[in-house]
Amino acid sequence: MFLFAAILLPAPAGAQSNRTPISGDAAPSTCNNGKGVGAIELVGDLEGCLIFFVDTGVCTELNGFALYEETGRELFIGEYEGEKGRFRTKYTLAGTYAQGACADFDAADYDSFFSKQLTGGCDHKIKGKQGVFKGMKGLIVFHDIIPEPGVSGASNFFYSGYLK
Repeated sequence: MFLFAAILLPAPAGAQSNRTPISGDAAPSTCNNGKGVGAIELVGDLEGCLIFFVDTGVCTELNGFALYEETGRELFIGEYEGEKGRFRTKYTLAGTYAQGACADFDAADYDSFFSKQLTGGCDHKIKGKQGVFKGMKGLIVFHDIIPEPGVSGASNFFYSGYLK
């Protein structure tokens, strides 16, 4: 018989203290004024427009479902705690679709394809650019809220994450 003992030590002072949690909601928007592929308007801790630019998109048929994976870049123009600023992100997105959906993928009809999404979400690594965000880093995770999976696109995207 073996006896295993663990000693839990507190994290070093300041290890997590420089992370400020952020959260809120977002919805599809035309706040991009024709820039990028699309945009979402954020409310909550971050207030403003997140414009996205797709770098890669790959749809793969798997065992009983289709998986769409995308990478890209974004520009956020808005406010944090009432102060204006901008940051950039690099993101990875994963969305699941009904089996056979890859045959319907058309980058020129991006919105139509996303209206058939079943589940999904994405991670966005933040790099501060100017204003209140200058020098900041962080992460935003979006959770897609889809009222009618496979029938309508996401109505909104709850987000959580941190700035440091």
